[in-house]
Amino acid sequence: MPMKLFKCDETIPEREKHIYIKEKGEDTTQFLPSAHVETIPGSLSERGCSYCGAKLVIGGVLKDTIQLIHGPVGCAYDTWHTKRYPSDNGNFQLKYVWSSDMKEQHVVFGGEKLLKKAMLEAFAEFPDIKRMMVYTTCSTAFIGDDIKPVVKEVEKELGDVDIFTVECPGFAGVSQSKGHHVFNMGWMTDKVGTYEPEITSPYTINVIGDYNIQGDTFVMEKYMEKMGIQIIAHFTGNGTYDSLRGMHRAQLNVTNCARSAGYIANELKKKYGIPRIDVDTWGFDYAKEGLRKIGAFFGIEDRAEAVIAEEVAKYESKLEWYKERLSGKKVCIWTGGPRLWHWTKALEDDLGMHVVAMSSKFGHQEDFEKVIARGEEGTIYIDDGNELEFFEVLEMVKPDLVLTGPRVGALVKKLHLPYVNGHGYHNGPYMGFEGAVNMARDMYNAIYSPLMKLAQSDIRGEQMKTVIPEEKRKFKESKVQQSKSVDITSTEPMPTAVNYAVLESSKFDTQPLLIPDNQPLLQENEVQQSKSIDITSTEPMPTAVDYTVLESSKFDTQPLLIPDNQPLPQRQQIGGKISAFLEQLPKYLGSFSTEYQLPIICFATIITATVAVKIILAVLDVINEIPQLNLVFELTGIGYLIWFVFRYLFKASTRQELAAQISFFQKEIVEGQD
Repeated sequence: MPMKLFKCDETIPEREKHIYIKEKGEDTTQFLPSAHVETIPGSLSERGCSYCGAKLVIGGVLKDTIQLIHGPVGCAYDTWHTKRYPSDNGNFQLKYVWSSDMKEQHVVFGGEKLLKKAMLEAFAEFPDIKRMMVYTTCSTAFIGDDIKPVVKEVEKELGDVDIFTVECPGFAGVSQSKGHHVFNMGWMTDKVGTYEPEITSPYTINVIGDYNIQGDTFVMEKYMEKMGIQIIAHFTGNGTYDSLRGMHRAQLNVTNCARSAGYIANELKKKYGIPRIDVDTWGFDYAKEGLRKIGAFFGIEDRAEAVIAEEVAKYESKLEWYKERLSGKKVCIWTGGPRLWHWTKALEDDLGMHVVAMSSKFGHQEDFEKVIARGEEGTIYIDDGNELEFFEVLEMVKPDLVLTGPRVGALVKKLHLPYVNGHGYHNGPYMGFEGAVNMARDMYNAIYSPLMKLAQSDIRGEQMKTVIPEEKRKFKESKVQQSKSVDITSTEPMPTAVNYAVLESSKFDTQPLLIPDNQPLLQENEVQQSKSIDITSTEPMPTAVDYTVLESSKFDTQPLLIPDNQPLPQRQQIGGKISAFLEQLPKYLGSFSTEYQLPIICFATIITATVAVKIILAVLDVINEIPQLNLVFELTGIGYLIWFVFRYLFKASTRQELAAQISFFQKEIVEGQD
């Protein structure tokens, strides 16, 4: 049976449809894993959300655009600075993140006013930036904020700005692939054709689906410049907002990541008749093939061959060096979507490696069709793999390396397996001839790292030996002249009271002597009077022993282990319990006060109020007994009443003033307004 149900998925039998193991002679079109469908409840997905697919993967790469996220600040923070998308303008897009920073009150009462305020503030803070993208999130989509009218208001108010809206909340699709689609189609509908680029070459292209991870785009630019080809727009690595508006002027669309950007390439062909060719620019042989395709389209094959010859002369010998050392190594590729089929043949043909397992987070069935056609028999293919499945796969295939993202990579490292970051790279670029060597270097360094070999040695289960050769168990006579011998290897019970004192070792042939660091040191007079102990004796241990200044010479075996779990006398045990209780007393009191905080506060309030009332009544009794004081208070009250009536009640203006003051005090006390 080609479809596979892992042991970890026995409680989720539907997962069988998502896992395929390639066998000889099978028609793979009949056994494609289910893909681009909703995650099965109970299976922890590694997918990103739809909003992430729009903002993090595509829009956030542009180097001259404010990326404003309308939603809670977490949606902005979690899609900022997480991928290595450099640019040639000082990495503006990596330095800043913008958010409307919605709170609960905006979810209740609406966030459109907040959005407008945030947009105006962003443009004011960056006066040189005139382009913006605004993204909806789950929160703003749930409450129905209409961002397009707000965008039109800001554009009309500022005049010289251009703003693109991306209405793709996280819940809109089953994975980030939905965000790719929404961004592609929205840009094609709203922005393409609204800007005329300057044409400087008879050969023009759009590079689509390249996001300049650690400089991939710079490699492609270098090749095109040598061939005399002008790149109208990068979608979107190192790209600009206005260059993407001029994509309709290119003669050819060169598509790299078909999953994230194939949509706009198809739409450009439908609307403007611009042909599309797909290239694989990761891998040595794939880079040759891609340049030859582009050269053949424009009839400049000689230029393409010149670039290929130059790059091969620089990097082929380096790649061969790595191939000798990586050939036969088994690798898993657990990435997003298209890199499965971009990297499979490159690793197998260029380096002689074996891709034994692949997992896609957001690939469609057509992506699996490509990668299965390129893959070897016996390879495992998984859609939307989870961690338990990864554990089972690793046990099945026992790879030498895993290509995945840092999240799963952290899990893999705990299993003492090397991994290389397949999302953001370790030390890129990975594109083109130069990139193929960089990728091979990172894989070689990961597999052959001595640190990884050290990490694979797990000493937690080893038992250290305590038997020490008799000829090595001698102490300096000047320190232990009067000692009585005791054998540390004896099987008799240990004494009930032991003092471990300064153990001094000189030289060891193997491990160092382990010395307890929490034992009290003996005084010098106690050392002189202590009885000497010989560890070679087989006699039972005494009831009270002082281990004093012990100096050993050399040990050929494992370190001496001093027992630290011996029972203490009853008196010391009781004292220890009392000491432990006193040490824990603040903790108990703190726990009690935390657990019963409300009753304690209520009780204290009642007691305090009772005492206060008693004191006030006593004070009033004393005052009432003072002669003539009652008459003074009565006259004072009558005088104040007369003043109050004349001051505030006779005239309408003073009555209004009184009402205003009452209203002010009411707001200050009840509503908390200043």
